[in-house]
Amino acid sequence: MHGHIESLLYIGVDFIFYPSESYNLDEHDSVNHYNCPVVAYYGELLKANNERLNEDNFVMPYVDLNEEKSAVHTLTKALKKYKVPAALVREGLREGKRRMEEFHQGIVERGRSILAEAEREGRHVIVLAGRPYHTDPEINHGIDKLLTSLGIAVLSEDSVFEEGNLVKVNVLDQWTYHARLYRAAEFVTRHENVDLVQLVSFGCGIDAVTTDEVRHILESRGKLYTQIKIDEINNLGVVKIRLRSLLAAIEEQKAERERNKA
Repeated sequence: MHGHIESLLYIGVDFIFYPSESYNLDEHDSVNHYNCPVVAYYGELLKANNERLNEDNFVMPYVDLNEEKSAVHTLTKALKKYKVPAALVREGLREGKRRMEEFHQGIVERGRSILAEAEREGRHVIVLAGRPYHTDPEINHGIDKLLTSLGIAVLSEDSVFEEGNLVKVNVLDQWTYHARLYRAAEFVTRHENVDLVQLVSFGCGIDAVTTDEVRHILESRGKLYTQIKIDEINNLGVVKIRLRSLLAAIEEQKAERERNKA
């Protein structure tokens, strides 16, 4: 982010819009719907660490997108200098929400298509679960492509979590992305040809909670749990060994089930 900010300042943009969001959109599957503190408030850190940022070139309102009236008021006030009317802010919010829902539906439909195709072809499926920023190839190191090169179909947790049942966990579940992980793990436990690999990065403190809970959901129903700390990777060789070991263990599980049936 610091590099992006420097780049934007270098090319002379009019201003940088970086809202803070304590709450994620409420998906109604957790006690609360907080954003990760780093995601929610990183603008504060940027502003405190870059002397070139100021009130004029860095617009950083605190906004809750679950409350349209409040969000319109806050954003209109923040953009007052640029004469953006409230009606246009409201229109933009509604259109943005519509586009986001349309985008998510596309992900869900693509996930269903991949799953159905994998079942027809007898291919195994891995739900590569983590945070939204893990889709950045600079962060995930191409682990998704590595899996497909091994003949595995890959899904993201946001393509399947809505088909997972709500899960009773052993902690206070108040994070939107955590609830997605738990439901994705529950979805995996009901599909014999699907397993889950959890990506974690940056020493995320609250992932200390999710790893234990996702492991419990999977292992309590006979599934294997694999975690990859992607900020500790120097090359993909180590990851390839981990994934091959997981696939070998899955095949051994299948063989054991067949022996028990016989």
